Formats: sequence, structure tokens, C-alpha cells
Amino acid sequence: MTTLLRLEPEARHRLCWYSRRTPDVLPELAFQTVEDGELLYCSHPMLFPVVGYQFDVRNCIDCDCFKPRRNVN
Repeated sequence: MTTLLRLEPEARHRLCWYSRRTPDVLPELAFQTVEDGELLYCSHPMLFPVVGYQFDVRNCIDCDCFKPRRNVN
């Protein structure tokens, strides 16, 4: 788990089970994160209803709700 703490926010977001992307980028960008032309957001049931798509991926650094994806190999 300590290696996960050292990752860049975008990399940590990619590894989280709650991470989502949408091609629908909002017309007014403020604190959102866009990577590869897609809007990144968190779908955690306690966070998404509050912040919606107004999500800054830098919040992933200190997230208490981080849940790593499982490898399906």
C-alpha cells in the first residue's frame, strides 16, 4: 500500500475501483481533471452525490475511500 501513496494522482485514480471517465467534458472547467480528452471523476456513493463531476483528481492522494481494482487474470 505504501507504493500506492507515492503514485501521481492520475495513476492512483486509474487504479481505484471508484474511478470513472466520461467523454462529456463540461463547458465550464473549474476544478475538474481532463486526461486523454475524457473527464475524470469519482463514483464513490458518498462523494459523487455531493461533488458530481466537479472532481479534482488531486483529491485521490489523501482519499480514505481508495479501493484498489482487482486483477482478473
